[in-house]
Amino acid sequence: MKRMSRIFALTAGLACAPLLAGAQTLQEPERADALAGAIAGSDEGVQAIERFLDAGGVPGAAAQRAVGLIRELQRSDLVADPKVLQQAADRISRAASRSFVAAKIFKTRVTSTFELGEKRIGFDFGPPDAATRDGFTKVTAKSDMIKGPNPAAMRRPEGEALLRDGIRNIRKVNLPVENGKYRVMITTDDIGVPEATERPYGAGLKINGERVRVAAQTPKNWVDETYLAEPNRYYGENGAEAADEVAGRGNAQGRTTGGVMVVEAEVKDGKLDLVFDLVEGRETYLTGVILEPATEESVFAGSPQARQVLFTRPEDIVNATVEVESARQTLLSDTVVESEPQQLAQLLDLPDPVVEPLNDVSPN
Repeated sequence: MKRMSRIFALTAGLACAPLLAGAQTLQEPERADALAGAIAGSDEGVQAIERFLDAGGVPGAAAQRAVGLIRELQRSDLVADPKVLQQAADRISRAASRSFVAAKIFKTRVTSTFELGEKRIGFDFGPPDAATRDGFTKVTAKSDMIKGPNPAAMRRPEGEALLRDGIRNIRKVNLPVENGKYRVMITTDDIGVPEATERPYGAGLKINGERVRVAAQTPKNWVDETYLAEPNRYYGENGAEAADEVAGRGNAQGRTTGGVMVVEAEVKDGKLDLVFDLVEGRETYLTGVILEPATEESVFAGSPQARQVLFTRPEDIVNATVEVESARQTLLSDTVVESEPQQLAQLLDLPDPVVEPLNDVSPN
């Protein structure tokens, strides 16, 4: 009963007021918060669902979390109105669909043998006098390559140079790049400022017009673990042995609080355009961008967990979608059977559930 009371209290809070913008949103994603958000249906409530599902990582794990939420709604006495119950299940299902294709943020270390090489393009964001690695182009807060609401450089006293300095409040990035298909690595860092670390890439971004949703992950839930190292065949399912060798030798330079997101993009008009979906009350924070030809060796080496998340198969997304939809349909069927005549009439007046088109594209 104590747990039910807590969920009812959370539901009332979500219905009447937004979630606290500070400490509450930075806690470990809570199942009870996600349930309350599904019932309330507010923007803050939907964000609570997304945080809980995105923390699952791979589509299969996110699907299990979504199914668990739907079944708990069905088993509990949280909602008496069958119409509200169905709407809550629909919100969970839609949030799961978004989670399955979202780009994840990976914890990253920079090894002592990392080098950009001739075939890659690197941009290092930060103050004009900050150290810059060989081959990288410096991007400052006053550069024509970025735009945003009062972009500001930040400097940290310690850590890897590529990750410790960056720029907050970036809305758009426009980088001169030769035409071709690229792997794009966008780096960030946990600077200990909630406004710039909860959603460092915003809710999503458009890469040359193609939108990619970014998972709602605090640094505590970034995926373990990736390395930036000397070029090799780390990338792809056949690069496991080389990537594991990097992780095993442990030559990263000290402790790290860095993060990286990997997406694929095609450049057709000599520029890479990044447009970030800003989240109210939150700031973006970028420390650098690395581009490498999609057909070349990579500097990105991921752990087995990171590779599992990054190289999600289409069939895994399909299976996860079917699993969640089955749970939603079961809830709907059982609700119809158990409804009183007046409630049943209300349910039958509902339009058929709309499966939102998947406008977001996979980062890969």
